Amino acid sequence: MSHILLFGFKKCGKTYFGMKAAQKLHREFVESDHLVEELYTAEYHQVLPYREIAKKHGFSFFQELEKRAVSLLLQKRQCVVSLGGGLALDPENVTRLQEAGTFIYLKAPKLILKTRILSGDIPHYFDPEKPEHSFETIYQEREPIYERIASHIIHMGGKTEEEIIKEICQLAPRKPLP
Repeated sequence: MSHILLFGFKKCGKTYFGMKAAQKLHREFVESDHLVEELYTAEYHQVLPYREIAKKHGFSFFQELEKRAVSLLLQKRQCVVSLGGGLALDPENVTRLQEAGTFIYLKAPKLILKTRILSGDIPHYFDPEKPEHSFETIYQEREPIYERIASHIIHMGGKTEEEIIKEICQLAPRKPLP
């Protein structure tokens, strides 16, 4: 199986770097949030972005779809996967995924994350009245969890895109010989 599982905070570059690494390694690229959307569409015959699914049905509903998305991931072979930020917070998902691949925490500098997140659409799980406080609270909650579950941490500060992609690729489990 041996997936490369990229995770980290919103706006750290999981999708961008995951796609680039997948191209370089000649592997399929998968986003867990898109699997959630596909599951939702198949079951409810309605197309909704993952953010809207969480807003409309609540976080626990979304987490159940994430668990099912993990099951779909476990059926795939040697993908590069961008994990939604909350997926890595569920111990059951983490345990199942750690058996299937290498957990790589893309750790961007805190100030860069804060700037990126607060300059765009404020996430639905932030308090719109206090977005900076929400960022700080979530950062403090998630940072130790992310560090604890990581197989590897890529410190992104001061590195070029090429250096980050190379580091991801070097951590990729090698495909077995036929």
